[in-house]
Amino acid sequence: SYEVIISKITEATSLSKQDIELKIQQKLNDLQDLISKNGAAQIVANDLGVKLYDTSPRTLKIGNIIPGLSSITITAKVIENYGAKSFQNATRQGRVLSLMVGDETGTIRASIWDENVINQASVVKAGDIIKINNAYSKQNAMNPAFKELHLGNKSQIFINPEGEKIESIKANVRAQVPRKQIMDLIENENIEILGTIVQVFEPKSYQSCPVCSKKVVMDSEGFICANHGKITPKQVPILNAFVDDGSSNIRIIFFRDLAEKLIAGQTDLEALKKQLLGKQLIIKGRATVNQMFNRLEFTANSIEEPEPNKLIAEIETETVKDN
Repeated sequence: SYEVIISKITEATSLSKQDIELKIQQKLNDLQDLISKNGAAQIVANDLGVKLYDTSPRTLKIGNIIPGLSSITITAKVIENYGAKSFQNATRQGRVLSLMVGDETGTIRASIWDENVINQASVVKAGDIIKINNAYSKQNAMNPAFKELHLGNKSQIFINPEGEKIESIKANVRAQVPRKQIMDLIENENIEILGTIVQVFEPKSYQSCPVCSKKVVMDSEGFICANHGKITPKQVPILNAFVDDGSSNIRIIFFRDLAEKLIAGQTDLEALKKQLLGKQLIIKGRATVNQMFNRLEFTANSIEEPEPNKLIAEIETETVKDN
């Protein structure tokens, strides 16, 4: 909570609560309402070198993994090796190798970004048992129903370690995300909305790690990632827009791939507005309260354009129910 973060910063530094809250307010001003008060407090803690979370190694079953964890150890059976694929963006090029692995509690995709670990994992085949050390977890940017495991340059992989067995694999049941009208949204609820973009703001961006996509800080030596040390950062785009579904409207924040998909390389705001205003989207994500303005906002996790035939079928179904 916000108060716990303030308390941890106070304990770890010589700053008073008033000084800390001034820094948090300045961070909110700098980021122009793109984050909550709680989020700004976490950034201030990070800037001051205050650790808020336990980062000690943890051994988990796949079913217990949630997005945002680090130093994860798992033992799992390989379901499929998708092989390595090359990629290139504005700041980095390399390879990524993906595995689908599972245990008796579920399955998860493991993406390997470090070249040395990729070389090790390239010989892995379906049925092999692998032990992964020092991985971190994320939510799939395009589909919030799925979580992912990522391996960087501090991660390790051990193939068929002695004494390790996985007797069975539990298949994941894809989470169903209900659809709601904007006027009925509740805080911290994963939901789907169908609406029309009615306002678009100037796209923003922040510097992030090219490996784990976490926000980086700058010191005298350059940009530093808490997980991967000194790095050449990549720009992560953020797009804010208002969406209306007839019942009400809400501010929606699109990050990373979703922002890039909507911006589509457009650099002129007026041209971007012409491109997006009036566009209808199905948006999955989470409703959160902006502490500073005490209003409900929505963070998008996936987007898709509705198919007219499906919309007609849904309207007809609802009409039958109403009658």
